[in-house]
Amino acid sequence: MSKSQQMVRIALFTTLTATGAYVVLPLPFTPVPFTLQLFFTLLSGLMLGPKNGALSQIVYLALGIVGVPVFAGGNAGVGALVGPTGGYLVGFVLAAGVVGYLDMRLASWGDSAIRRGVIIGTVGLGIIHGFGAWWLARATRISLAKAFALGCAPYIIPDSIKCVAALMAAAALKRMVPGYAGQVKYAEPRGTSAPRQR
Repeated sequence: MSKSQQMVRIALFTTLTATGAYVVLPLPFTPVPFTLQLFFTLLSGLMLGPKNGALSQIVYLALGIVGVPVFAGGNAGVGALVGPTGGYLVGFVLAAGVVGYLDMRLASWGDSAIRRGVIIGTVGLGIIHGFGAWWLARATRISLAKAFALGCAPYIIPDSIKCVAALMAAAALKRMVPGYAGQVKYAEPRGTSAPRQR
């Protein structure tokens, strides 16, 4: 894949994540709103791979920090990053990279699609919600348990649904457009090219 193609795809997922931030459903009992950002964040890692997936989210954060209204509800600036929901934004970068890596690695090992999905979903959501709860606790001076109850627990089911949707969308896109992800396959050690036996 050429550099220009990679840049276009990075820009596409940066834009999609920003678009997802405008689908907002505020909840009265928590400072963390419901958005579609997580769906596009996970999809970026699955489709672009670890490096470019994370880079698409870094560009997204950079745009918001310099004042482009791309954060949830059209917010922007450093204040949004250091505020109560800043941990989720940081988690997007890490989750996109880790999800992309796991998708490539597990596929090279011959893991089933269901097993890959469970592992990728659990780790991806764990990173985003883990950083989000920790950051929320620090920013609002509440306990980590309360931060989890406010910023994570209400979203576990809907975010799990978004995760499954991202996995399904990625699988469908990869079938429709072969080679879209442009991911570099991990080299297998000599004598281990066959799928791992179970």
